[in-house]
Amino acid sequence: MGRAGEPLEAHRAGEAPSGTIHDPLRKEPLIYFDIDTLRPDHLSCCGYGRPTPHIDALAADGVRFSRAYASNTPCMPARAALFTGCFGVVNGVETHGTAALSVATPPETALPRVLSWEGVHTAAVSSFGRHPAPWFYNGFSHVIDPSYRCRAENFQRFPGAAVNEAAMDFLDGFCGEDLFLHLHYWDPHGPLSPPPEWIDRGYEPDTSAVTDEQLTRLAASPLYRGGRHTGVRSRRELAELLRLYDAEIRYTDHLVGQMCAYLKKRGWYDDCAVILSADHGEQYGEGQMILEHGTVHDSCIHIPMLLKLPGGAHRGEVCAHPVYGLDIAPAAARFFGVAAPEMWHGTALQDTLDGTAAPREYLVCEHGLYTCQRAVLQDGWKMVHTFSPGLWDFAEYALYHTEEDPRETADVKARYPEVLARMQALEAEWLERTLHGAPDPLARLGAENAQHGLRVAREVTRRLRVDKEQ
Repeated sequence: MGRAGEPLEAHRAGEAPSGTIHDPLRKEPLIYFDIDTLRPDHLSCCGYGRPTPHIDALAADGVRFSRAYASNTPCMPARAALFTGCFGVVNGVETHGTAALSVATPPETALPRVLSWEGVHTAAVSSFGRHPAPWFYNGFSHVIDPSYRCRAENFQRFPGAAVNEAAMDFLDGFCGEDLFLHLHYWDPHGPLSPPPEWIDRGYEPDTSAVTDEQLTRLAASPLYRGGRHTGVRSRRELAELLRLYDAEIRYTDHLVGQMCAYLKKRGWYDDCAVILSADHGEQYGEGQMILEHGTVHDSCIHIPMLLKLPGGAHRGEVCAHPVYGLDIAPAAARFFGVAAPEMWHGTALQDTLDGTAAPREYLVCEHGLYTCQRAVLQDGWKMVHTFSPGLWDFAEYALYHTEEDPRETADVKARYPEVLARMQALEAEWLERTLHGAPDPLARLGAENAQHGLRVAREVTRRLRVDKEQ
C-alpha cells in the first residue's frame, strides 16, 4: 500500500486523494527540479515544436530566463558551482575524477550548509554523490538515493519515477517548516533508453543545427563521440537519436507534472517556490561531438531556468537578462531570508527580476572534461579560448558573431580583430576580479592535458581505429 491506504500504483503515479490536503507544514517549500542534460531549445515553452506541457505550465506560472548559462560544465563542475556558489576556478572543481573529489571553498559556505545552519530543512533525492562527489552531501539533513531503491547497477541509470516516489514518501512524513528539496532526474542523460510509450514516431526531428559539411565530417570521424563511436552515419540516424532524446524529455516533463500535481493536492503549490534548471545541455553534432557535453558550444552551456515565486509574482514573464546556474544558490537563500556568503559569485534571480541588481555585462563559461575551454559572451558575440583541444580540432582562440551565427559555424576573429581583443580583455578582467592575481586553474589543467575524460576518449578512439584496421 502507498500513502494512507492508497494502492501503491496510485502512489507511484503521483496521484493524491481527492480534495486538497493541508498538513502541518507552516512555510511552503522551495522545490528544485534539477534535470540533467536538458537543452532549453527542446522545450516547447522555448519555441520547440514538440510539446512539454507540464514544464510549459510551470513557465506560465512563473518566469523564464531566456539567457541562462552554466558557468562550469559538465556534471561535477556545474553542481560544484551551484552548491558552493562559486566559479570553478575558485571552488577547485574544473573536471571529473580524483581532482574533483573535494572542493576548495570553506564547507560552511556550501548552500545546503548555509540553509541548514539557519534552520532550513534540506533534503535531496539524488544519486549524485556516487559520481563520486562526496562534497555534494555537505549540509543536507536528508539524502535519499533512488538508485539504491531501484537496485540500479549504474547510479545514472534508473527511471525518474523513482525520484518522484521517494520525494512523495519523504514529503508525506515531513512535518517541519522551511524546506529546500532538491530533485535530480538523470533521464535525458545518455545513453538514451526512454520508456517505449514515450517515443513519438509521428514527427521528424529537426537536425538542421548540423550542416551537411559538419555531418559528413562527423560520420567519418574515428574520434570519441564521432560517427563511428555513436553509430550516427547519416542525417536519418541523427534524427533517430534526437527522437530518443525528445522522448526522455517528454517522460521527464510528465514526472514534473506529477510532482506539481502532488504539490497542488497538498495545498502547497500556490505559495511555494519552484526552480527548474539543468547542469548543462548536450551536443548532437554541434561542436564536433554527438551525444556528449564536451565543449563550451551553446548546445552544451545554454540551460533552462524557470522560477515560480509564491503568490504568482512575475507570472508569465520572460527575462532576457543573462544569469548563471550558480545564481540558484543566492535565490534559495533569498527565499528563506538567509544571508548569502560574501564569497558567492551569484546574484539572486529575484534581484535580477526586480532590478535591484544591475544586469551582467558579460558571462564567462568553462569546460574541463574532454576539452579545456573558456567562453566569454557579450552582446551577441562569443569568444572561445581553448587551453587544450583534447582530440578535437579547436584553435586557441575563436570568435563567433552569435547574433548572426547562433550555431557557431563561422570563426570571424580575422575579420573582427578589435572584437577579439575586447573579449580577451574581458577574460583578463574577469580573472583578476575572480582570482585576484592567483594562477588560472583552467589554464594549468589545459597545459597538463589533465582533463579527466581525455583518457577515456583516447582509449575509445584507439579501439575504434584498431577495429577499422582489422
